[in-house]
Amino acid sequence: MTALDDLQAVMFEWKNQDSMIQPTLREANNCYCLQLVELTEDNSYHTNKLDKCIDWVSAQLLDWPDCKRIAWDMWNFKHRRDAEKFITVFHLSWVQ
Repeated sequence: MTALDDLQAVMFEWKNQDSMIQPTLREANNCYCLQLVELTEDNSYHTNKLDKCIDWVSAQLLDWPDCKRIAWDMWNFKHRRDAEKFITVFHLSWVQ
């Protein structure tokens, strides 16, 4: 198998998922708010997949400096660079 075959297999797997968790970032009050949103085909929300993801993200961000949890599914970062770095870590590490 080539790298393109591997990528195509992953893309087909993503396409066949019933839901996908997407980190969203927005600027608010001199900080950057990261929120995890579960996207589903029928626009329903909150499955066990989101619960597991929230637990994983909480454990990952526990020791990050300048990061504070503000809600069940939201964290504030002081710097945009740090929030974007975590989003990259999320995409590389969290198995959808």
